[in-house]
Amino acid sequence: MIGNGRMYGMALVLAVVLGGCATTPPTGETTGWLVEKVVEVEPADAVRIRNQSGPFLAKLSAQAAAENMTIAYQYRGITLVRVHSDGRYILGRGANDALYVREHVQEPAAATRRAPWDTVGTFSIVGYDPETGEVGVAVQSRVFSVGNGVIWGEAGVGVVATQAVVDVSYGPQALALLREGYSPAEVVERVLAADPNPDPERWSIEGRQFSVMNARGEVATHTGPRASDWAGHRVGRYTSAQGNILAGPAVVDDMVTAFENTSGHLSQRLVAALEAGQAAGGDTRGMQSAALLIVREDGGVWLNNDVVLRLQVDDHAEPIAELRRLVEMAAERRARRRR
Repeated sequence: MIGNGRMYGMALVLAVVLGGCATTPPTGETTGWLVEKVVEVEPADAVRIRNQSGPFLAKLSAQAAAENMTIAYQYRGITLVRVHSDGRYILGRGANDALYVREHVQEPAAATRRAPWDTVGTFSIVGYDPETGEVGVAVQSRVFSVGNGVIWGEAGVGVVATQAVVDVSYGPQALALLREGYSPAEVVERVLAADPNPDPERWSIEGRQFSVMNARGEVATHTGPRASDWAGHRVGRYTSAQGNILAGPAVVDDMVTAFENTSGHLSQRLVAALEAGQAAGGDTRGMQSAALLIVREDGGVWLNNDVVLRLQVDDHAEPIAELRRLVEMAAERRARRRR
């Protein structure tokens, strides 16, 4: 069983009539109901749902009623529709704005248009160690080479994680603003304000998720209202955990708890957070890649190296376990250098 769908700040009123069936959520609820069963649909059926086929959706409603449970129908881990046991349903697709409705009837014409990329459904954590002055970021996702574009860092400046309906330029933009002296909260505000939202139908600004931490451990995080369900973040002491397409809020909650309660090097605390997030359900699509970056002025090996540790596991059945192996190998090397 997975948790409730994401609850948006503004109530969604869904009144589209599909094949004679009106889709209206129960009183007091917005985007979905408690899901008791998840079904992965075939590509042809995913197209039927995205095209809002009345007969096909009526068939799904009958199935939910027959089983007396709420069923989430997914394609490649993305929920396309939730069907309630009384036959009502709510359409939704995290990275496709055309299937969300906000206080009006949504025209379906654009619903079949898709972005040419997968959303970076993932969970990440930024963290700071006040004893060493190191600041770092770590990430895991069910995409290839998640570290390519998601995690950013600069010694004496800070770190950034940019994900979900990702704009990779958020990373260098945020670091540039931190370098100018803006606080993380100001950076988040300015980066969003500067986003031209060039592809609102397929790659909307409202699906962006990113976290910004400066070199003093101050942090601000943004989760857009259309980041893929479940999406959210939690800020702790010298840390923030954030993610989308997650099993539920326990993922980010447990990540922060693990970071705060784990001793050792910053790299070990960041990996412990990823392990805790995965244990809580992680990315509902599974695992594929992980990455970690830690920076501090002159903190790396050799001369003039600000990179304490940069590790990437680009394609692995157990990427967090492999990242842990590399982190422990780095710890052994640090210990030998101190002897």
